[in-house]
Amino acid sequence: MEETSQIYEVLTDEEIKYVNFMLQHLRTLDDKTDIIVKASNGILTLVVGIVAFLVAFAPHKVNSYVLLLVLVPISSILFTIISSLLMLYPVFTQHVFFEKRRDLDEIEQIYHHSLRKKSAWIRASVFGLIFGMISFIAWFIYVVSP
Repeated sequence: MEETSQIYEVLTDEEIKYVNFMLQHLRTLDDKTDIIVKASNGILTLVVGIVAFLVAFAPHKVNSYVLLLVLVPISSILFTIISSLLMLYPVFTQHVFFEKRRDLDEIEQIYHHSLRKKSAWIRASVFGLIFGMISFIAWFIYVVSP
């Protein structure tokens, strides 16, 4: 708590408002990431449930080759979950409030770096999720077709 007050002693009121804006903006990205994690968990549950249902009630449709093919969508969705969870680590907040005293230019530079990194990882996570869903639909059509 003392270190936070030291940071506020270095910054002016306008700079503190700007830092709070940056923190709020990154928190919004964290909310989006949280939505991606929840969606990925739901889709992964659905995929595993359907595969388990097919294995239990239609074993003649599912062989080892088909089970190996389902690893593509499952691994893609797992990539989405893991990368999204790693994005939720608050590096920017740590640098701003718990590291050495910094001026606004350094804080702004860290913010823009964090913003670029989080935006890139969000795009990669969404791509992994969409690829996982499309590949699972293709797998399901392949398995169910006569």
